[in-house]
Amino acid sequence: MSVTEMIRGRLYINGKLSAEDWAFVEKHIAAIVNLRTKPDVPPFNFSHRFMIWTPVTIQKEPDIRWVDTLMAQVNHLFDGGYPILIHDTIGVQRLGFVIAAFYMYRFRLSSKDALASVRQKKGDLEPTPNYLKLLDDYQLHLGIRDQRLRARKDFHFPINIV
Repeated sequence: MSVTEMIRGRLYINGKLSAEDWAFVEKHIAAIVNLRTKPDVPPFNFSHRFMIWTPVTIQKEPDIRWVDTLMAQVNHLFDGGYPILIHDTIGVQRLGFVIAAFYMYRFRLSSKDALASVRQKKGDLEPTPNYLKLLDDYQLHLGIRDQRLRARKDFHFPINIV
């Protein structure tokens, strides 16, 4: 299984879902956010759960309004107590962007601090340059100032917030 737990019992990330991953989803997940260009087809009855299919590609990043809308939706599900899985195909570039944007929205972290935080759980997250720029633009949109938290050795990112 390749599911990575980002916030204990609440938020998970992954690439393309395998049969083993779907078994995990069936037991533990109430909401899926699919970033792939292909829709999910769960191998079980997914009724009474939430599925957001919002395909994005590496070549053409979405706009700030798309990011803000998706973050508000995911945050609403998170506040509602729904265990959430966010996934794309490989689980590195687009996923790295979206999970960092969520941490920025949820925890008011700068783009650099959000990326550092999510990489503590999944070290290979690597948004492409166009998505890194979009994270910086999103930081400005959110009005977050770069606090340079990464420079402080005593700071621990909020990775286990419940």
